This record gives sequence, C-alpha cells and structure tokens, in this order.
Amino acid sequence: MAKIIGLSRSIRLEWLNKTVELVLEGKNETQIKDELNEYLSFEIKSPTVLRKTREILMNIWVRTPEELSTLKQQALEAYKDEKSNKLALHWSMMLVAYPVFSDVCALIGKLTNIQDTFAASWLKEKLFEMWGERTTLFHSSDKILQTLKQIGAIENEKVGVYRIKKYPVTDVKTIQVLLLAILHLRERAYYEIAELSSVPQAFPFEYTVSLEWLHDSDLFTLSNFGGKIVLTVD
Repeated sequence: MAKIIGLSRSIRLEWLNKTVELVLEGKNETQIKDELNEYLSFEIKSPTVLRKTREILMNIWVRTPEELSTLKQQALEAYKDEKSNKLALHWSMMLVAYPVFSDVCALIGKLTNIQDTFAASWLKEKLFEMWGERTTLFHSSDKILQTLKQIGAIENEKVGVYRIKKYPVTDVKTIQVLLLAILHLRERAYYEIAELSSVPQAFPFEYTVSLEWLHDSDLFTLSNFGGKIVLTVD
C-alpha cells in the first residue's frame, strides 16, 4: 500500500504557535478545530485550503497517537519555558507526524553536511526515488519547501536553489524533545552520543548532547555497545 503523504499545504510558524497555545489552554479537539477555523479564516479564504491546513496543524499537535504521548507531553512542557526554541519543538512533532517531512529533512540534512546549498529539482528527484512518482508528491514537495522557507529553516540562494539557516539550541528540554523525536523515527537501533548532535533530520539546529544529562534523565536508555556508550531505541 502506498504511503500517505498528507502534507498538502504550507504551514506558518505563527499557526503552529496558535495550535500549541490552544492545547495548553486545555481546549478539546472540537474547540481547537473551531478556534483554528476562525483564526485561519483571516488569512485563508478558500474553505478547502483552510480545512486542509487546519487538519495538518491538528495532526501535528492535537491528534497524537498513544505511542507519542510522552514526546508530546515533554514538548508541551518545554514550550512553556521562555528559553525553549519553539521552532525546534514544532519541528520534532512534524518529524513524527509526517514521514514525508522526515524524509525531506533527512535528504536536505545529508546533502548540506557536504555542501551549503541544495536544488529543489534534486530534492524532488530523490523523493520520487523513495516514494514513487505521484502527482500528490510533486505538489506536496513544493508545499514542504514553502513551509521550510516560511518557518525560517531555509532561504533562497537563487530561483530553485536553497541555503539552510542554522539556529543554536541550548535549552536542555528542547534538545531532549528533538532526541525523543529522532528515536521515534526508528531509523537506527542505537546512536553513539557524538552522532546525536548531527542527525540529518534536525539539520537547522546546532546543539550539543551531554552524557551527564542523558544519564540523569529517565526519558532515555543508555547501553554499552562495543565499548561505547550508546543511546538505544526502546
């Protein structure tokens, strides 16, 4: 069965912030849906576009599967802290909500470890190799690039070519949320500690991972593998 793409509209940072604020206010799903309808209607006039945009926002922050409940709880707690990087918290939830977003970020992150820029045409070609050539994917890839641009993760170098933007993250709670999201992707059975600060999916963020706070946290499982301390995926 073909994988569901789902990300058919571009998303703005302020829309993500609004969604989290409604969750933190204790609103239920119906209330959040109604309030997002009203909030988004000031900027989005098409009922179809509004509905699709609202559903994406709710899939990221409201309709969270049970296996992601700890991640969501930690992300919401971190969000309350003024020191937290809000973009990194939204990013973490988007990675686990939409596999296509995770794949796009992984492709960009791997390439920009080698060079400073990437082309939209290259990204689409690689996505088609992974997901198959589908009209919905062609449309979605444009919207994801637009989202990355609107939330400040990339900027245009020239037409069709992008450069990534970097953000330092020093808040431990935010870094832990990023790590939880990365572990939930289950791409690896374990990560060496040094690898955790350069995971491709987290390409816009510069952070360091401390063995000390990993050891002190009950969120992570550390193991000894080949004489090295590693973080394992439960």
